[in-house]
Amino acid sequence: FAFLVSETDAKGICTFANDDFCKTAEYELDELIGQPHSIVRHSDMPKVAFKSLWDTIKTGKTWTGYVKNATKSGGYHWVFATVFPFETCDGEKG
Repeated sequence: FAFLVSETDAKGICTFANDDFCKTAEYELDELIGQPHSIVRHSDMPKVAFKSLWDTIKTGKTWTGYVKNATKSGGYHWVFATVFPFETCDGEKG
């Protein structure tokens, strides 16, 4: 069992990933930071699923659902994701 954690800014750019996330995705942290989170998006995932995710968190609500993520080597893994909206101390919403 692994507890995968990643964070993005409001544009979906990776700003943080924990060791479990990096290990499961097969990326080093410095390969993820500054990249679009979609770097781990598997091609089997419909774009409408991510539209639902972003539409939900933009309203300030939490989104949950299953996501198939790609690994760096071309494999995949399933996660039950919980995505929390956030607001930075200077008022920027993400």
